[in-house]
Amino acid sequence: GILLVCLLNAVASRGGDPPAPPLPTAKAMRIAKDFAVDGDLAKSAWRKAQPARIERSTRDATVLPALATTVRVLWSDNFLYLGYSCPFTQITTFEPAELDKERIGLWDRDVVESFINADATNLRHYTEFELSPNGEKLDLVLRLPDKDFKWSSRFETAVKIDRAAKVWTAEMKIPLASLSDIKPAPGTRWRINFYRHDAADQAFLAWSPTLNGNFHTPERFGTLVFAE
Repeated sequence: GILLVCLLNAVASRGGDPPAPPLPTAKAMRIAKDFAVDGDLAKSAWRKAQPARIERSTRDATVLPALATTVRVLWSDNFLYLGYSCPFTQITTFEPAELDKERIGLWDRDVVESFINADATNLRHYTEFELSPNGEKLDLVLRLPDKDFKWSSRFETAVKIDRAAKVWTAEMKIPLASLSDIKPAPGTRWRINFYRHDAADQAFLAWSPTLNGNFHTPERFGTLVFAE
């Protein structure tokens, strides 16, 4: 009897695997006037948006506070705006930067990423956007397992590196028409996930951890709600 109690207590103290974090929700705040992106998140428009935190290892949801990254979301009649703020210890990019073409493999260096699913009928159909600290970018459309790298959203981007503060910031301005044939309205809900790779710290961060190390896990995407 005593041995059985000891064994049960040992199992209880270890516990099972931690439960999966709930799927998060972020808000895209509406703006009346479009603006040019320059990498600076101090613009007044961004103050309207609440930051979502990208701070967990996508493999096991461990919080990495030193690299806690934020992303803000805005939308207008014609564009979806994403603004990232990324603390760093060291910048790792491809050199020299190739800004006149897409860099396949951009995800192997420092990068922020957004995976956007506007098709409620097909979770495996979504778009992917990447941007590095030196301004290299990449976009593609996925219908898993197929990936179309030739597709172009014509999104605009800008980055800024504050080496004194050790923070780099990034803006994406994505045409809504490239994301969906149907324009969003207040209350529209899309599926989305935000990621960051920090090469120096070997950190693969997610807003909604996929719990398997693979960013392409649409079942773990959170929800983006379009708000006024």
